Formats: sequence, structure tokens, C-alpha cells
Amino acid sequence: MVPFFIIIDIWSLNHNIPLVLINFIIKNSNLLIFGFLIAFASGFGQTFFISLFSEDFRETFNLSNTQFGSLYSIATILSALTIIWAGKLIDTVSLKKYTLAIVLGLSITCFFASIVFNVILLFFVIYFLRLFGQGLMGHTSRTTMARYFKANRGKALAISGFGFSFGEMIYPFIVVILILTFGWRITWFSSSVFIIIFFGVFLYYLLNKNNFKSESGFENEDNQNSFSWRRRDVLTDLKFYLYLPLTLFMSFTVTGFLFHQVFIGQLNNWTMLDIAQSFIFYAICGIGGSLVSGLLVDKFSGRSVITFHLIPMALIFIVMLFSNHIFVLYLYMAGLGLSNGFTENMSNSLWAEMYGVKNLGAIRALLTFFGVLASAASPFLYGLILDETNSINTLIYMSLALIIIFSSMSFIGNKIK
Repeated sequence: MVPFFIIIDIWSLNHNIPLVLINFIIKNSNLLIFGFLIAFASGFGQTFFISLFSEDFRETFNLSNTQFGSLYSIATILSALTIIWAGKLIDTVSLKKYTLAIVLGLSITCFFASIVFNVILLFFVIYFLRLFGQGLMGHTSRTTMARYFKANRGKALAISGFGFSFGEMIYPFIVVILILTFGWRITWFSSSVFIIIFFGVFLYYLLNKNNFKSESGFENEDNQNSFSWRRRDVLTDLKFYLYLPLTLFMSFTVTGFLFHQVFIGQLNNWTMLDIAQSFIFYAICGIGGSLVSGLLVDKFSGRSVITFHLIPMALIFIVMLFSNHIFVLYLYMAGLGLSNGFTENMSNSLWAEMYGVKNLGAIRALLTFFGVLASAASPFLYGLILDETNSINTLIYMSLALIIIFSSMSFIGNKIK
């Protein structure tokens, strides 16, 4: 095993890392742009985006926090169940048809969000936002990068994953301005138009012009289908269950903390402006974490390094037990972004390394299902703990315990052939 200080060693591997990255991006620009764009588009169905409209939804339909949270969780769980089937289709349907279908689906859903008139329609709007946005767009980006890259899989996942971070950095500011200027309904309608015109046109251009399979034949990218597990075989593999909790931890944690960010801010005397500014640290560190982990994965493999990737988050949680200073907020958000970037890259590389890429769509659909379930569970559980304790410390102690347990499980997984 390799301890976490391998981050330092990666820089000694190649003094020309920036040049290597530039050459890699130029050589595979079309495929990487595709992965970036569809990851960027997924933001419309992410919790951080939908939560910006929570107050408007609750006031319009006279919903309490508990009622809206329950509606959100149920819709998210049902979308996760759908992804088990819908995500598998990427293995059999052409990437062009698959991508354009989910882009159109997300655009139509945003349109219905702009005209939603009762709670039942609101439920279906959230269901489809979570399905097309958070679920299938993220699934398509990760699966495509992991499938068409091997020796450079870590870098490909990192660069395409910047789309998630850019969405987290850009969308909140624009959405708040639009809501304050034009109202929430016009904002959703604008989102619908933007998705179909911007993402629809660019993704259609990339998919119509390029055969991505031909672009995977660069150095060390051959023989990717020499082995491939079926989804039912993965479910019987002990290693799958040893690694799975660690790969789901950040999905669970990030959703829980961000969903209750306003209340947590009140507990720590952090203003809404402070929280809004802290998202810059979250996004930038997410990009940094994705890039660093990509380099590590390409040198050591995702399976070798994933055990240690939550150490920075654990240290930041410990700091939060002793201080609620404003700089701790920035450190905390930076830690969430950094660790989330690590997890995204390392876990997606891990599954491709262990189970091959021929049936990766089906396998990733299953993993997306578990990830969405994790993100659905934390808003309710965190809310319950915060209501009972009126303190963030219990959440921190719980998070630290889970990091230790899940990291130990993955360490055991590394010992199994």
C-alpha cells in the first residue's frame, strides 16, 4: 500500500506534467469536451441547484421544510430505481441517441418546472430533474470517460469532471440574479431554453462529427475489453461491498451538509453571504482534487490510493470541533470540494479497473443507484440529528467514525486479489 504522501511523489514522476496534460487534451479534445459539457449540464438536477428554489416552492405550495424534504427524498429514491434500467441502456444504445434523449428530457423538465401548478406536478418535476440531471448526465460523463480511456483514465475523468465543479461555481450566482430580477418561473424557463440551445447544439455537433471509439486508440489504450464482469457477477464479489461504502460517503455527506447549509450556518454564526462566497472554495478545490487524484490514479491505480483519500476531510472535521471562525467555513467547504473531487475520480477508475468496461454502463447504473440513494437518505437523517441536538458536532463525530470504518474496509479489500 502507498500512504497519502504519494501526492508529493506524483510531481517527481514527471517534471513536464503541464505539457503532458496539454498534449493529452489537444489529442483527445472532442471526447474530453463532450465529458465536460454533459457533466456541466448535470448541474440543473443537482441538489445545490434545486435548493436555490426551495423557498419559492415551499411558499407557492404551502409546504413545510419536512414536507418538501420528504417529497424531495422520495422523488430522488424513485429516480435512483429508474437509473438501474435507464443507465444500462448506454451499453446498447448509440451514445448520440442516448445523450440527445437525456438533454431533451432535462430541457422539457425545466419547462414544466416553470409552469408547475400543484404538488403532484412538482413531485414529477423533481423526479425527472434528479433522473436526467444528477443521474443520467453524470452517469453518461463518467461512463464514457472510463470506457474510452485506460492508461489515461484518471486524467480523462479529472478533466471531464471539471464540468461538475464549474456548474457549482457558476450556476448559483446566475440563478440568484435571475430569480431576484425575473422570478423563479422565468428562471426555470430560461434554463429550459439554455439547455436545448447550448448543450443540445454543442453535444449534437460533437456526436455527429466524431466517432469516439476511434479516438480511444492512443498509447496504452488497447485491449480494454480483455475482461469484463457482468452486473450480477459484481453483486457476488466481496470486494464490491468492501469498497462501496467508501465510494458513497461523499455523496451522502456533501448532500446532507449542503441541503442543511443555511441551518448549519446559523448554528455557527455564518451569514448567507459567507456561505455563498464559500462555494468558490468548494468549486476550486473540487477541480484541484479531481486533477491531483487523476494524476495519482494514472500512476498508482484507483484501487491503490482510494483508501487514503478522505484523510484531508477527516482533519478538517476535527478542526471544526474546536472553532466556528469564518475561515473554518472556507476550510470546511474547501475540504468538501477537495474530497469530493478525490472520490469522483478514484471511485470511477476503481470500478473500471476491477470489472472492465464492456458492461460498465450496467455496472455504473447500479453504482449511480446506490449513490442517489445515499444522497436521498442524508437530508432526512441530518435534519433529524440537527433537530434533536441543535448542534453540528454529532454530525462531525458520525462522519469521522464512518471515515475510519469505511477506509478500513477498503484497506481489507486491497488485500484480496
